[in-house]
Amino acid sequence: MPRIPSRAFPTLVLMILLSPDPLLPQEPGPGSDRWNRAAREWVGLLKEGNFDGAGARVDPRVPGGAMGPEQLRTIWAQLSGQLGPLLSLEPGTVSVQGEYHAVDLPAAFEAQSVVIRIVLTDDLQVSGFFIRPPAPSAYEPPPYVRPESFREVEVVVGSDLWALPGVLTLPRGEGPFPGLVLVHGSGPNDRDETIGGNKPFRDLAWGLASSGIAVLRYDKRTHVHGPSLPAGIGLEEEVLLDALAALDLARKAPEIEADRVFLLGHSLGGMMAPEIARRDGGLAGVAILAAPARPFFQVLRGQLEYLAGLEAGPDSPARIQLDSLVAEVRKAEAGEMAPDQDLLGAPAGYWRELAEVDPVATARESSVPLIVLQGGRDYQSTSQDLSLWEKGLDGRERATFRHYPSLDHLFAAGEGTATPEDYVSTVRHVDESVIRDLARWILGGGS
Repeated sequence: MPRIPSRAFPTLVLMILLSPDPLLPQEPGPGSDRWNRAAREWVGLLKEGNFDGAGARVDPRVPGGAMGPEQLRTIWAQLSGQLGPLLSLEPGTVSVQGEYHAVDLPAAFEAQSVVIRIVLTDDLQVSGFFIRPPAPSAYEPPPYVRPESFREVEVVVGSDLWALPGVLTLPRGEGPFPGLVLVHGSGPNDRDETIGGNKPFRDLAWGLASSGIAVLRYDKRTHVHGPSLPAGIGLEEEVLLDALAALDLARKAPEIEADRVFLLGHSLGGMMAPEIARRDGGLAGVAILAAPARPFFQVLRGQLEYLAGLEAGPDSPARIQLDSLVAEVRKAEAGEMAPDQDLLGAPAGYWRELAEVDPVATARESSVPLIVLQGGRDYQSTSQDLSLWEKGLDGRERATFRHYPSLDHLFAAGEGTATPEDYVSTVRHVDESVIRDLARWILGGGS
């Protein structure tokens, strides 16, 4: 399911302007001055209130209205309202991928320092504008990880044009071992499903490998090949094909028992996990983490309405824009949007395809062992979704359910309903209770 926002503070700006795929870093040098100068000039136009001038420099390939003068005005007003005036803007590092150059400008606002990322085309048109938190704290393994108990091997999932780098985490000792393939949520996720300083898939892989389970995780196609992907790709290309290729790779690994391969899907990956299992036909079990079971447009509206409720008042720029987005979602739900019309950074047709997915019905028709996990603090997938999973699978053999009242969408502990800021302001780990329950279920053969 979509993370809204994906890698950002709890602001409208960062909900809409999701951080792009990480690009290949390079140190600023003589050639980077051109990019820094163009990026800083463009931000200067925003600071001066020259939104017509800023809009005129936007790449015409950007979807209509996404970065027009009026939207830029709203975004800058909301950003300044939350962080205060922009005090300084320093030159930053330049990253390169194909025709795009991303400039990460350290920006000091009155209330907080952030990084403003401006993505430029070769002819210096602006194709992306993102606000990112400063670099997160370095990842430190949680206490339940025993690094001496496993090793990692780099692998390639799939082949040819859409090959994906991945890593196989293998327990030390005499194998073969039961295997697990991890399938990401929405967005251009890396193999660790990194959000801020959080790396939930690394937690899962290292924690489960410490318990004797081999785990395969891989970079998502939209992370590795984003600029090369054709417009309008669907769930087949985003999720299904690569998950099936990863399962095939896991079975062929000599360290893994071919008839004891499990699948774990998180969020969108959890929604698609029953369909992946149906197509694969040979899984030993499926773990479904934080996966919606409600009609998907209802899920999407619920997320936006929750975020709107976090705003100070109904007249704030963020609240007005969020209410507008809820109206757009209702239009898409009613079929009043063309399939290629933009909605939250994706074509309306993509959301309709998601709306046609019925994971509970697909799971009900399967006899594969299932375990469904849900955090009680999660606002993206909620305890209501868990209830629908339980109701829909009532009477189905080999279906297990776990509810963790104090855990969020990433299965990290905290208090109160989570907010987007939780995912980037603090580094938290997948709770040990989740690792323990999954390990026991997998080692027990899905029971």
